[in-house]
Formats: sequence, C-alpha cells, structure tokens
Amino acid sequence: MSALLHAAACLPLAWALAVASVSAEAARRAARRRPAGPGEAPAAEAGAARVLVVRPCAGPEPHLERTLRSLAGARLSAAARCVFAVADAGDGALPAASAAAEALRAAGIPAEVALTAAAGPNRKAAQLAAVVAREAAPFDAVLVADSDVDLDGVDLDALVGPLRDGARPAPLDAVWAPPVEVAPAASLGDRASAAVLGASLHAFPLLAGLDPRGLVGKLFAVRADALAAAGGFAALTAHLGEDMELSRRLLARPGARGAIAAAPLVAPSLASGRALRDVVARYARWITVIRAQRPALLASYPALFFATPLIAALALLAAPVAPVAAAAAVVIAVASRVAVAACASRWAGRRASLFAAAADACLADLVLGAAFLRALSTRTVVWRSGRFTIDRRGLLREAGA
Repeated sequence: MSALLHAAACLPLAWALAVASVSAEAARRAARRRPAGPGEAPAAEAGAARVLVVRPCAGPEPHLERTLRSLAGARLSAAARCVFAVADAGDGALPAASAAAEALRAAGIPAEVALTAAAGPNRKAAQLAAVVAREAAPFDAVLVADSDVDLDGVDLDALVGPLRDGARPAPLDAVWAPPVEVAPAASLGDRASAAVLGASLHAFPLLAGLDPRGLVGKLFAVRADALAAAGGFAALTAHLGEDMELSRRLLARPGARGAIAAAPLVAPSLASGRALRDVVARYARWITVIRAQRPALLASYPALFFATPLIAALALLAAPVAPVAAAAAVVIAVASRVAVAACASRWAGRRASLFAAAADACLADLVLGAAFLRALSTRTVVWRSGRFTIDRRGLLREAGA
C-alpha cells in the first residue's frame, strides 16, 4: 500500500515531464517553420495564379481602414482582386471598406465592396459564400483575411505559392498563417488575449506543429477546386468553427490529393479595446468549437494548455509522501511553462523579459482555465450580436429557434 501511495505521489512529476516534452517538441517544430528573414528567398512563388482576396467585415473595428488598405503593402506576385464583404448599407464597417477599396484601386489593385445580405448562423461563412457565388471572373485560389489582420509587409506568396500546380513536393489544398496580436494593449482584455496567443502553448505558431489537421481562418488561402469539392463556404454556415469544418472536409473528401499546412509566417492582428470578460468569452467559444467538432481534443486543455497550476496543486498534495518528486514536478512545470512563454513571445514579435514572460504565462493560464470551465458549463454562445446554441452534432443554431 505504501509503495502504491508513493507511486501515485509521483504522478505530478510524470505529468510535468510529459508537458515539458510536448512543449519542447512544439518549439522544435516551430523553429523548423521559421519565417524567412530579410533578403532570404521566399518559400514559394505564386506564379501566374489568379487570387480572389476576400475580407469579411462587421462593424467599426479599431484600425479598420488601416488593415483593409494594407493589401497594397503585402507581397503577392499573383494577379489579385479584392472584395470587402459587408452585410448591408447600415453596417458600421462600410465607410472604412469603401475608402479602402478606393485606395487599393488607386494602387492598381482591383477592389470593391460587396453588400452580401449574409444570412445564416455563421455570418462570416455566409459572407464568404456570397462573395464567391457572385464572382464572375475566374480564380484559382481564395485568400481570406479577417478585417483586423494587417497585411502590410506580409509575404502572401507563402500562402498562395504552395497551392499552385507544380509546387514542390506537391500542391497543397490550403495554407494558413498562425495569428498573433501585435497592437499595444489598451485594456486588461487585450493583455490577456495577447498572453494566450503569444505566451502559451495555445499560441498558434507553436500549436501548428502539434496539430497537422488544424486550420485557423484568420488568414488562409485555399485552392478554388478543393474548396468547391468540399462543398464551398455555403456548407460551413451552420458551424461555429467554419475553419475547423473546412479543414475536416478538405481532408475527408473522396480523392483528396492535397493537404493543409501552416505557412512560415504569422498573421498580425490589430484587435484591441476588449474587456477581459469578452476575451474569456472568445476563448470559451473556441473551446466550445473543440467540444462540438473535435471532442477528442477537449482534454488537452487541462492536460497541456493550462496544466502548470494543476500540476503545482497536485504536487502540493503529494509533497508529504514524495517531497523530492513534488518539488521536481513544480520546478520542471514552471521552467517549461516560462520557456514556452518566452518562445511564443519571440514568434509573436514581442520582446519579453523573464518576469514579463512569467506574468503572461500566469495570465494566459487563468484565461484558458476560466474559458474551459465556461465552455463545459453551457452550449450557448454569444457571437457578435447573436446568441446561439451548439447541438451535439456540432451544428450552430440561433438560441430559441
């Protein structure tokens, strides 16, 4: 009995070693996907591809006109046409979208605003479907960039190039850029969100190496033929995680020849001005997507993404029985967690001191823990101005419908 109790007391150490190993592997894979530096050759050329760039908009977000104009400063060799998708003439995003379209046209990029009258639970997917359906000019790929993404200086060839026929080693079906938040924090909510995306194992530059099936829809490109074969954006309007569902459909369709990959760059978001409760709700929605659409991954949140405080608490309980193992568990867990925060911060383009990395690690773990509990407690989510429920099949419905 004593031996069994001692073995159980060593569980925190085993857990800490497992998390540290996963963290180290995520960092190794992220390093292999390092962005090209100035003067280095780009990962792929877009060639003669024709690209439809779609930027779904909703409401007067901070920095909106700047981000919508930013396509003019991106690297894109392909012939591109840009459409700003706005729901209707009363949408607060319309003035900025109209000004940005005019600015892009002045820069020689065909651009227009489309009033989509988008309907359906997932308004973003509905906007994308409406734009693609009305597009008369042929295109080889669709590049989607959320309205808060600043494309100035971003190498979009690294997204489009791997999709083209003749790409080596083989053309992909979709390529996405891991998002990071780069705007100065204007609130505690901004600081918390930046900590999750830039100082945790949930930071997508790190997470991309652990989840080859992942696709985050903040900034991505998809082959037009693969998109059509997967049912198009119209097939995604009943899903909260339209990007996750698109990934599933691309990989599951009969005769799928390609794959999905993360590009060796990041999608810089200028999102700002958020309250802490809104940030917790945002990550609760993401975890709700996991719960509904990839439930096998739900346990990874306490097991990996906010494991450090749980390991520390378990080690405290085990200390009377196995004090050395308990102390080692805490040291390993804290050290690997701070190392993850420092590594993720570097990917996000932030210079963080050891103290700042540790503070961001604590904040990120608290936010993810609160979001996880919220996601487990309800299947109702508030998104934009709508209130929705997610059923056990993962479908999104307006609450009360």
